[in-house]
Amino acid sequence: MAAEAPTVVIMCGLPASGKTTTAGHLHARLGGVLIRSCDVYQDLGISLPAWVRQTRGFTVDVSAYDRVRDQAYSEMAARLDQALSADPTVVIVDAVHGERGKRAVVYGICHAHGATPALILCRCDDLGEVHRRFRAREGRENEPPHEASDLSVFRDISERWCDPADDRLPDGRTPTMITYDTQTGVVRISEGAGGPRRERILASLMHSRHRPRTAGPRSAIE
Repeated sequence: MAAEAPTVVIMCGLPASGKTTTAGHLHARLGGVLIRSCDVYQDLGISLPAWVRQTRGFTVDVSAYDRVRDQAYSEMAARLDQALSADPTVVIVDAVHGERGKRAVVYGICHAHGATPALILCRCDDLGEVHRRFRAREGRENEPPHEASDLSVFRDISERWCDPADDRLPDGRTPTMITYDTQTGVVRISEGAGGPRRERILASLMHSRHRPRTAGPRSAIE
């Protein structure tokens, strides 16, 4: 019997949407390899608070920040490629992945290795809660998971955001996508999601802090 292809869980969402917390829960339940953008930033010596100051809240010299940000995504792609070469069961890539081109790079690496991508879109649509989460990070900017402590990061990424609902894999198929509201705990499953990997991911989400309720199958984006 052929071995099951590895699964690449692609975390996706705006800052303070709960991506990193959810990625940690999934990693604890699913095992495998966890690649976090905040760790890559630290390893490359990229200080997000410093860039907030240098760009005056992403209003000047943003192209300079874009170059180091692209460097971080390139490093994450290299780490994903290396991880998949070791034939793991699961790799979780925790980053914003808000631009279609950056998601396409991950899809391409998955395709090259015969891995199955599963996109988890974390959401928190209550701006009051988003503000509260940012305030909770103040003074903890030196801790990688809490480096985005200024609302200008949220505004900058919101302006770059490209909805993943229309994403396509290199072979033309629709990727598996699960939307997770980290405030209410509700999970919505896209029509393209299915199979045992989806069930394992859902079971892992059920053990997360919010004990989510499943609302699908249906469109992942309302």
